[in-house]
Amino acid sequence: MLWARFWQGRTFWDSAIDFKVNGGCGSGQWHWYLLRYTGKVPVNHWPQAVIITINKHSLGGTMSLLSPSLARVAALTAALTLSGCSAVYKTTGWFAYDYAESHAIPFTMRSDDPTLVCNQSQALAETLLSFSDVTYEAHLPATTLYMMAGSCAEAEAHEHALAYLRAFDSQQVAAAKDARILEKRGYALAAQRQYKAYQHMVAEFTEPGAECPDLDRDEEIYWVLGILAGVQSVMSDLRAEGAVGVPKDIAMKSVRGMQCVDNQRWWGLPQAVQASVWVMLPDNAPVGTDPWQQLQQASAMASDAGVRMAHAIEVTIADSSGDQQRLKDAIRRHAQSLEQTPAAPDYRLLDIMAHRQIVAVSDRMWTEATGSRTPYDQLGTFWDDKPAAMPAFDIDDLLGGE
Repeated sequence: MLWARFWQGRTFWDSAIDFKVNGGCGSGQWHWYLLRYTGKVPVNHWPQAVIITINKHSLGGTMSLLSPSLARVAALTAALTLSGCSAVYKTTGWFAYDYAESHAIPFTMRSDDPTLVCNQSQALAETLLSFSDVTYEAHLPATTLYMMAGSCAEAEAHEHALAYLRAFDSQQVAAAKDARILEKRGYALAAQRQYKAYQHMVAEFTEPGAECPDLDRDEEIYWVLGILAGVQSVMSDLRAEGAVGVPKDIAMKSVRGMQCVDNQRWWGLPQAVQASVWVMLPDNAPVGTDPWQQLQQASAMASDAGVRMAHAIEVTIADSSGDQQRLKDAIRRHAQSLEQTPAAPDYRLLDIMAHRQIVAVSDRMWTEATGSRTPYDQLGTFWDDKPAAMPAFDIDDLLGGE
């Protein structure tokens, strides 16, 4: 089908119109083209413009000048009769995908309210992807939306984990058991969403671990986030006792995939992911390499960039290692970084998400030790910290002596 703008009895049909081609719909016998008008009709008049259609095989024929009302009928009739699917929905899907990639997701990345972003991601993901029934599947927006939605489920699972600890400590057996069940369900949901994000990234580019895909600068963020979502899905599924069945080899593939992007440009993340694997599998580390030092270097790079996702990786690995002193040190350095360096404006949300993961670890540590989470505005402090030494009192100062 060929689409053209119709405005007040005139059609604008010349070289100023360009084409965007997509696959056919329905049985595949028809292809359709969206003609994007480039200047004849004022933008503020477009909502009133009427779309009319003609058969793609009659490009050299004449076009009737219809009244706006008849043009609407012609458009609807042609769309239903010839194409076999709704071209209106297709057009809307294209615009929705373009808006999501060009505006909605970049705007969301600048947000400082993760709760609002959670609600948006959970509501928008399935709505946006429903257009895949009438047009192509938007893998790039889906990667981001499912990753964010997975982080929302993970945050809820953290809360259930704290409820379990409190109930267990107070010997409320039924409440503890129920909280543990909800915790595992939360991690299973997180793993499911995070794995979907990874799968959409793979569908758009390729499976990480082999050759690097040809990425432009705008696509690299989706590659990085998709790989991180894959790693997160493995960890969430482990916490859910393998309920989702996420392939474990994603972790090693992700390490190799991260090497396809620049370490400095992406806030030390490739180095952090690589070092985390070396910590867990020390035999794989090059001779003479200190994985913990590599993690700290990556975290320092993340601090300078204002996107502290490498901090979250370091804290998570330190937590898994069981080294409490190393874990506390990583959390303290994160808290100090927040005071010294603001979040990068274009990626503020990612910095906040990393911060929330670290707070969740700190909350669990505090709850295990005291029964309640990290005191307000005291991240980086711990229940067993020694009181700061008071300066020595000099009686001469009180008396004004010299």
